[in-house]
Amino acid sequence: MDVVIAVDNSEECVKAVDFALKHFQKGYTYHLIHVQPRPVSDTRLTSDADSSMSVHVQHTLKKDQDAASKDFLERVFVPRASSGGAKVKATMLPADSDSSTSIGQTICQYVHQAKPDVLILMKQNKTAVTRFFMGSVTRYCATECDAPVIIVPP
Repeated sequence: MDVVIAVDNSEECVKAVDFALKHFQKGYTYHLIHVQPRPVSDTRLTSDADSSMSVHVQHTLKKDQDAASKDFLERVFVPRASSGGAKVKATMLPADSDSSTSIGQTICQYVHQAKPDVLILMKQNKTAVTRFFMGSVTRYCATECDAPVIIVPP
């Protein structure tokens, strides 16, 4: 039996792992997934030299972001999830952008392939205005994912 737990680089997501530890204890495999959006490219470049430098900077930035996210996932979430004795699979997933829709689609695609018993998400504390303009990964997953979704309150 499988449980997918979507986390980001925030300590608040530890509550989602704690929820799984409390309610899905024995015999489960925890799939910890972190979606890493691609860095936004700079379209204001004016010369080939600038463009070449920008590609190098973006590549370096992406590598640094990926390494930091992987480190956070392995240092914070994996030990916590493993503490209950469950098998843990930690996966970094790339997304096309940092939009809620893109991140939500990436999570739902993983859920569709993994076919877990449940997806657990942490509800983020966003204002209504922020949710309106930026969207909500939680809302997207709750309406679009194939598996039942549990939303853990902050």
